Amino acid sequence: MDMRPATTSRVTNDSTWAHGLTTEPLSTGTLRLASPSKDERLGDLSPLTRPLRRAQAWWESRKPSEQEINKFLLENRTIVTAGTASLVSTIAAFPFDSLKSRLQVKDYPSIWACARAVVREEGIRGFFRGVTIPLITISFVRTSSFSIYFNTKNYLHQRGYLADPTKLSHTALSGMAGGATSGIIISCGSAPFELVKVQRQLEYLIAVQKGVINSQNSTFVPQSGFKAAANILKNHGGPKGFYMGFPLHMMRDTMGTALYFGFYDSIRSIVSKYSTGDRKTGPQLFGLPGPVVSFLSGSSAGIASWLIVYPVDLIKTKVQRDALAGNPRLFTGWQVFLHMIKERPTESAADRGDGQEVGIRRGKDTVLRRFLRLYRGLGVSALRSFISHGLTWTLIEGISQKISERTGTSVSYIPDTNDGRRI
Repeated sequence: MDMRPATTSRVTNDSTWAHGLTTEPLSTGTLRLASPSKDERLGDLSPLTRPLRRAQAWWESRKPSEQEINKFLLENRTIVTAGTASLVSTIAAFPFDSLKSRLQVKDYPSIWACARAVVREEGIRGFFRGVTIPLITISFVRTSSFSIYFNTKNYLHQRGYLADPTKLSHTALSGMAGGATSGIIISCGSAPFELVKVQRQLEYLIAVQKGVINSQNSTFVPQSGFKAAANILKNHGGPKGFYMGFPLHMMRDTMGTALYFGFYDSIRSIVSKYSTGDRKTGPQLFGLPGPVVSFLSGSSAGIASWLIVYPVDLIKTKVQRDALAGNPRLFTGWQVFLHMIKERPTESAADRGDGQEVGIRRGKDTVLRRFLRLYRGLGVSALRSFISHGLTWTLIEGISQKISERTGTSVSYIPDTNDGRRI
């Protein structure tokens, strides 16, 4: 008896089974390969591959739909917009913030002299020393700050307080109220991180002041942010050490945030009144495109508020610098202020690190010159504010516009906007 057809059929079936396939007879008597079912494919996988395929199938079955993504963007719009903007603006402006802290505590001839000193003594990485912690914390702080600011404004508006969008005074005061509330609350949580940032930015100058580094011993090994925090915890009285200079920190944040949001809301309200743009292109003024208007509005608000609170920030940095350096004679913020106003300028150009100045004559002694000491480092600080706040609001309003286009719901940070959903 001829057994070849049966053998061929069995071999074929075994071969196709090995590959996870089934066979179906054709009308001509030949075999047709059929696609395996999902269960068959999973059943034929190796023990190592099967969990991966099951995980992939689970993810595909739970992949968010377009409607779910839109709902998430609307419900978490502040996190998406402010969080993203904070990350980008922090990285872009941090080198200027680092220079600002150095200029506040040491008398460099110019910004460029300070920058050259950083490159010479610490390298390019010196500009970004301490950026890791602010990169994380500032994003969280700014996102929280925006949420508190908007919720406070909405609370006032819903109860009829400062709720007339046609009055610029209502717009400014409600923005200031939201900003002040945000500043008070946020400062309590941000103070420790701010102190660690200052310590990291000034650790080279602090080491010089302590005498750890001198002309004979110039070796300097920077510490990580976590090591700096551990040293503060160990050497400055435990957890309370993180709140050195806290009253000045709270004053700066409360005043600065109130003025910042008050100025911004006022500027945007005026821009919206005279804008020639539409909802799609964004506010336009004097032919300037929407992103440029957003950038200039944010940077103007940042610089204007910083001009007022800058002396408080300078005094805070000096108080914290002396405390971190272990200066046996610590001054309060008010004492530092009086010292800077009353002290006559000596023949100096450089700070030796102990607060005493020696060197060449600075010029005629006037009250104005003494007062301007409170604005040492203002130029680089204004540049930092210009970049940081300009980028922040450009990205916030740009991302908000994209969310509006995607979801079909108006999402706007422009104050007193009545069309669609208000953030």
